[in-house]
Parts: sequence; C-alpha cells; structure tokens
Amino acid sequence: VDNLLFQVPIQLLAAESAYFRTRMDQNDGLKEENPIQLDTDVSPEDFRQLLRVVCPPFNVEPEVFSFGQWISVLKLAKKWDMDEVRAYAISAIRKLPDIDPVDKIVLARTYDIPTWLGPSFNEILQRSRSLTESDVDKLGIPTIVRLMELRD
Repeated sequence: VDNLLFQVPIQLLAAESAYFRTRMDQNDGLKEENPIQLDTDVSPEDFRQLLRVVCPPFNVEPEVFSFGQWISVLKLAKKWDMDEVRAYAISAIRKLPDIDPVDKIVLARTYDIPTWLGPSFNEILQRSRSLTESDVDKLGIPTIVRLMELRD
C-alpha cells in the first residue's frame, strides 16, 4: 500500500473478499517478492484499520475504534465486497455516541446504507439548531431545500 509492505496472512483477506481470493489464486501476495499492489485510493492508514478488524491480535481485548477509523473499514469493505466486515462496521458506527445526523446521511449515501436516511433526516428536522454552512456543503443545495420545505 503506497510502497509500504504489509505482511498478513492472505487467507484471512481471501476469506472475506473475492478480490483477494482471485489475487491469491493468481499467486499474488503469497511471497514477499510478489506482493499485491493495492490501488492508489487505498491509504496505509485505511488498510491498517481494516486489518485490525479482519486480523485482530489474539488474547487482546477488542480495541475501541473512532468514527474515522470505522469509516476507513467501511470504505475498504465496500470497495472489496467484504459483506460481513461491512455489516460489522455499519453496526459499530450505529452504536457510536453523538454522530451528527448530517454525517450519517453522507455515509448512507456514500456507502449505500438506506436504513440510516429516514431517521437521520428526522433527527435534523427535529433538532433546534439551524443548519450550518458545513451542513450545506455536505448535503448539497437540493437536499437542504427539501429539508427546509419539510421543516416549514
């Protein structure tokens, strides 16, 4: 990843993703001399967070992930069709406290989580504070106009 070599059992990734199964079947990633080169849109930090879920250390309490770390996991799980990892990340994000409903809408749209849209829009409509410039940037003008119509 970005010229950084990660040494992990490819079988753990292959168990979760057809992409890695195919690469393993092509003998990619089985030896240090033949690593899998990941796309440039994958950062070492995002990949590290995914590995913390897919390859957790033994005999260690599960770590608490931040919102941003779960987004890294969700991003790569969607990219490589890791359905179980994706579902796990969605469940974990849902349990995090104090996630802004605007951020949930952005995530729902980006990572195809339609069940988050209705409750997040309702939360925005019911809160007392106004939408911010940042909210407008994140949601876009058409969504803001629709929200204002509903609020009125």
